[in-house]
Amino acid sequence: MKKMQDPFDYDEPVFTPTYAQTTPVNKTTLKNMTLLDKLEQLIQLAQGSRLEDKFFKRHKSLIESVAADLELTPEEAVMLCPFISDSESAVSNREIIDYFGCSPITIMRKTQDLKSLMRRRYIRRRGTFHGNSPAYQLSEKAKKAFCNNEALPVVNTANLSPEEFMKHFARLLREAGRNSQIDEEELLYETMELLKDNPQLNIARTISSLRVYDYDKLYLLYFCKRLVVDHQVSVPLDQLDFLVDDINDEFDLMMNNGRHPFIREGLISISGQDNFMARNLFQLTDKARNLFLSEYDIPDNIEEVDEDDHSNMLSCTDIKPKVMFYCKEDQGQIDTLQHLLEDEQLQAIRERLEKANMRKGFNCLFYGTPGTGKTETALQLARMTGRDIMQVDISSIRDKWYGETEKIVKGIFESYAQKVKKSKRIPILLINEADAVLSVRTSVGGNNPTLEKTENAIQNILLEAMENIDGIMVATTNLTCNLDSAFDRRFLYKVEFHQPSVEAKTHIWQSFIPDLAEADANVLAHSYDFSGGQIENIARKVMVDHLLFGGTPDLNHIEELCSKEQIAGRNTNSHRPIGFRS
Repeated sequence: MKKMQDPFDYDEPVFTPTYAQTTPVNKTTLKNMTLLDKLEQLIQLAQGSRLEDKFFKRHKSLIESVAADLELTPEEAVMLCPFISDSESAVSNREIIDYFGCSPITIMRKTQDLKSLMRRRYIRRRGTFHGNSPAYQLSEKAKKAFCNNEALPVVNTANLSPEEFMKHFARLLREAGRNSQIDEEELLYETMELLKDNPQLNIARTISSLRVYDYDKLYLLYFCKRLVVDHQVSVPLDQLDFLVDDINDEFDLMMNNGRHPFIREGLISISGQDNFMARNLFQLTDKARNLFLSEYDIPDNIEEVDEDDHSNMLSCTDIKPKVMFYCKEDQGQIDTLQHLLEDEQLQAIRERLEKANMRKGFNCLFYGTPGTGKTETALQLARMTGRDIMQVDISSIRDKWYGETEKIVKGIFESYAQKVKKSKRIPILLINEADAVLSVRTSVGGNNPTLEKTENAIQNILLEAMENIDGIMVATTNLTCNLDSAFDRRFLYKVEFHQPSVEAKTHIWQSFIPDLAEADANVLAHSYDFSGGQIENIARKVMVDHLLFGGTPDLNHIEELCSKEQIAGRNTNSHRPIGFRS
């Protein structure tokens, strides 16, 4: 058996500190440097510095400038360096030690700095399950912030009110959902910190005191959130699948056979069974409500909505502003839709339609090639008109088309109808990648009649729902010529998203790479028939290369990345985007 290495039995490597050979950056120069320029300098100087006091003193101006830009302490700013230096990989404690050339004891003293960087979302935790040694990685949010020359916002999680506490947990769940802005390890870590930061709240104090695993506390808090925020009394366990996937099978088994502590202690009980899907439904008991939810006003008779978690409700306030560039033809249609969706205007139109005995709902189709901004346009329209957005990805439930998808699709529209009734301002139902259900219906009797019959049944459900919708639906698709005529009739607005014009592409290049000269941006716009999504992909690679290797992005390097973006065997004007979902 291989002998484990004692972490204290460590020979310090011999380094000649870089900082000792480098002239400190003066304050005048610092004023003219971007955040990326400062980070590039700091990661070179910090390597081999042993985190010595004389390193911090020698380069005090640079360190304090970076710390001020990122709203961190000087020690935290320096501890960020190894993660920026290797931004695409998880960095272990051993690699942090090797980077700085210091002892394990020195890094142990910096544990609080690492925790602070995690709390601020600058780094992500990796490898904490199954006894793996923890490692850390620069977050995608941090990369984008650095590229925009800005810090990540400070999010207060301490001393929250009961409503703020639940709202923050709901935000974490959204970020851990289908968009995966944070992963399950981050969700678990941040939830435990949220509980720890709010001992003044009964819900946080009592859940924290339970002698169960942390992921069990996460599951319990999820049940509380579903009741308090969503008014969902009965919860099927498959709604928890996205929380901690590695653990969920064991949790399901123990809950279903009654061996889980929550069942034995009378905190959660089986409330019934969904006969259609043959799954048990669970609910918080009166004991649990009294124990955990005394700070919340929960109606005695809740009108329960049994909704499968195939949708993701996004608040309009959580949508970040983004400048969009369109050709003139597309811009006119988008402006018309924005004017329609302004609340005062929409209410007046709906009243006139109702008086004329016409349908009040609006179905819109955004179609065009991938990467042209269909989904982002829907999000920005929601943000600008103050409407929350209910996101659904039909393609994500195709694997359940044998037997249950018809119910899921119907349930999505029932859930949306409930949200329309409860919302002060009508939300938008966004169906992404609707190609699967908008194409011409097939005749049953082909190679797979069962599948064909199921697909047609789903299309019929969707057609009926669109006919009766009392809200706003936006469907996005890459289809250009295979739209079923029955769907065509039900879309009041059909907006085709074209490839951006040369002028628009020039603006897009400069918006993603601000240091790019207008002349170079114009060359790229003329040379490559890229969508906005593809240009964003290349801009991300430019930013990553800059973080890794330094230097200012030049036209030759960007053109090299452009050639790699194209799929082999296709010319410049005929290609598909890599890694971008429209």
